[in-house]
Amino acid sequence: MTESIQYLIALVMATLAYSCISIGFIMMKSGIVWLGWKGKRDIVFFKKLALWLTGFLIMNIYGVPSAIALKTLPPHVVAAFAGWGIVLLVFLSRLLLKEKLYRSDWLYALLVVIGIVMLNLFEKTVPYQRVNLPGLLGVCAVPVLLFAIALFFSLSSKWKTIFYGTVSGVSAALMVVFLDLLVGKYQYRVTEYLQSPYLYGYLVAAVLSTIALQMALKKGPMMTVGPVQYSSNIVFPVIALFFVYSRVIPPGQFPAIGLIVVAVVNILKKR
Repeated sequence: MTESIQYLIALVMATLAYSCISIGFIMMKSGIVWLGWKGKRDIVFFKKLALWLTGFLIMNIYGVPSAIALKTLPPHVVAAFAGWGIVLLVFLSRLLLKEKLYRSDWLYALLVVIGIVMLNLFEKTVPYQRVNLPGLLGVCAVPVLLFAIALFFSLSSKWKTIFYGTVSGVSAALMVVFLDLLVGKYQYRVTEYLQSPYLYGYLVAAVLSTIALQMALKKGPMMTVGPVQYSSNIVFPVIALFFVYSRVIPPGQFPAIGLIVVAVVNILKKR
């Protein structure tokens, strides 16, 4: 397989990974009412539960295409495809949940695509690097601290939504980091993953991300939770890259990431 074909496959897999997340997100939001259901558990309840569970399964399939993408692309590039997830989320919300679609959403969708293209243009291939364990532990502590603040401090519903959404996004970013560590060390020898603490770090991050996401969805609207979650998912891998691998991304990638984040934030401001 040529390098260009391998790179193309990685791009397709990264796109597919975050498409799974967005589709699952929409389905889980549509079925979220089963949590805290009051009254008789009739056919409507079980339909909503089935919808939520299907969304949960689709969302968590993303790890397979993401792992394939990480064989070629670094975590911060793969995570930046969360911007594509936002674009898909906006249009699916309009189509399935009848959310309002603004004219500016088309512009910001285009900016996200431009940002992703720029990010890949400036990417340089870097061999697997030595892991800084204290740095890894430090970045792992971030979502735990944010979750504790949201859980135990007296905050408004809006701020709790933002905090929980951020926890979900940062934890999702850590999932990408742990998956990258697994693929980098073991390639696709999946059976060897079981002996690695990275796998259990991935699973803990996945559980925390899911719990925080559900709490955010119960506190606030989906189009507040989604952009906050995805923005965190895009930015945090850049921070993790520095602390875990002692690596700084190429200067040309900062504007690309900034462009994606600005587009996501402006989509958020409309909701």
